[in-house]
Amino acid sequence: MTSQVTQDVAISEIMQSLRRIFKAIQDYSHEVSDKFGITGPQLWALKTISQNESLSLSDLSERMYLHPSTITGVIDRLERKGYVTRSRDKVDRRVIYVQLSAEGKRLAKRAPNPAQGKMIYGLKNLKKRELNLIYDSVQKLVKIMEVENVKVTFFFDRE
Repeated sequence: MTSQVTQDVAISEIMQSLRRIFKAIQDYSHEVSDKFGITGPQLWALKTISQNESLSLSDLSERMYLHPSTITGVIDRLERKGYVTRSRDKVDRRVIYVQLSAEGKRLAKRAPNPAQGKMIYGLKNLKKRELNLIYDSVQKLVKIMEVENVKVTFFFDRE
């Protein structure tokens, strides 16, 4: 249980905590780009695919908590770089699967785990009450900032 703090202290600590989170994700994204030549979101997709032989684009978007159109753009860029290949389902030709190429597998093995994955893993392991408290608080921040309708993709994505 947290102790009671003054309003100024609480606001200061909230701002510092948000800055730490944003800075950590931004630093991670720059490090991945500099060392591996791909963006943080591209690495996140590679790592997610590497946990399976093959994933449909819809399954990938669900696992990454992103809209399918966002995933399609990331996969387009990974395919152009030779890290993934696509194939159509033999029965339902509308379903597209993505799998890592040999080069994509090598990159996924040597690259670090994605920062967003840490956050998702941590959130999944919270008790329902704790998760709902964070959810409600973040929704309030979105309203305070008046950013309910801002289109988003990834943290610090340069694509």
